[in-house]
Amino acid sequence: MIELAPRAAAILFGVVSAHERPWLLPANVCDIVPQTLRAAGRMFELVDIDPATLEPSREQIIDRARDCAGVVFVRTYGAIYDAEAFFASLKLLRDDFVIVDDRCLCRPDVDGELVSQDATVTLFSTGYAKYVDLGGGGFAHAATAGRVTPEAAWREYRAQVLAELARVDAIKEHLNAIYRAIIPEEVQLPAELCSWRFNIRVARAEELLRAITDAGLFASRHYAPLEGGFPHATRLHEEIVNLFNDRYFNEEKATRTAEIVRHHVMR
Repeated sequence: MIELAPRAAAILFGVVSAHERPWLLPANVCDIVPQTLRAAGRMFELVDIDPATLEPSREQIIDRARDCAGVVFVRTYGAIYDAEAFFASLKLLRDDFVIVDDRCLCRPDVDGELVSQDATVTLFSTGYAKYVDLGGGGFAHAATAGRVTPEAAWREYRAQVLAELARVDAIKEHLNAIYRAIIPEEVQLPAELCSWRFNIRVARAEELLRAITDAGLFASRHYAPLEGGFPHATRLHEEIVNLFNDRYFNEEKATRTAEIVRHHVMR
């Protein structure tokens, strides 16, 4: 079942509103998610991230699943690692456990070709600075019906996403190739973690960000932990810098940015 909304957060609001128990969130989740839960009057608990995959800790989720309504399983930086067996184990643990597979930073899958069969809702966004940026909009593949989405509205939206994907894919491939060629390999995150933005982990990350900004360029440092006590999420934020690989950048800007990064790492 497809659900379309002005924002992905509107779909999430509907999901969490239907369940009274607390929700599990990764400690470094985007602020929009806890804001949505608070707006729905729902509590949440935080888990750390896995230091290898940067996903929410599967072990911590399993340990606390019996006491919670469900999990917002964020696909960190748009990386889609195999979670089929993990999701299935959560359903075996409790068949009413709700799994929101949060793919808002992923490449939009309008036809549900890669959707997990055990996810209750698989959520995508086409809002500002997402993989496909339509300035708004979100959709979900849901196991059960939510709001009814008119077929004509979905067809129009789907066509917009597919048309934009071809352009976006080409831009990302081109700019990522520049980053890979210039930036030292040891600070690059794996390719699967560099689709939404090209991500690097460096010492003195704030210093690097200032150098990029002082050159008239821009980068970002998503996402800080919501609170202390989560060492892996904290360490990631201390080191992460997200380099732009979308329509807001071009070959010249990417090259200049990569050279600044290389100088920072090599000195």
